[in-house]
Amino acid sequence: MRGKLVRVILLMLIFGLSACGGSASGASVSCSGSFRASTDLGIGEGLKLLGSLTFQVDTSGGLSGSFVGTGQPAIQVVGQVSGRSVNLAADLGGGQYLFGSGTVQSAANGCPMIAGGPLTVESVSGTSPSEHVGSWFYSAK
Repeated sequence: MRGKLVRVILLMLIFGLSACGGSASGASVSCSGSFRASTDLGIGEGLKLLGSLTFQVDTSGGLSGSFVGTGQPAIQVVGQVSGRSVNLAADLGGGQYLFGSGTVQSAANGCPMIAGGPLTVESVSGTSPSEHVGSWFYSAK
């Protein structure tokens, strides 16, 4: 009798743990939408990005993709999506790095539909590092 109870408890744990896993299919999802980022506070010229962000979110919440703006080369973007929290990082080239954090307002099928938050652009090129602060916004297509 005791062995049967142990088996029932183990089965319940297995089903419970499998229900807690990420997406139902266990596969990554592909997402695409419009993206804009801008900075206006800081020393020097601010940043303005306007274009399309296409990315994948894997089963652990890892985000990887690229931003494409008009007349600009693609910018690789990495980050993490966990619940309603999202973090982004990108190498803008020329010693500039973008770091953003934010909140997903709504999502569908594992993809954020509306998200945004604050960002920082750090410049480490040359002899005088600089920092710009601003915001980012994503809207799914």
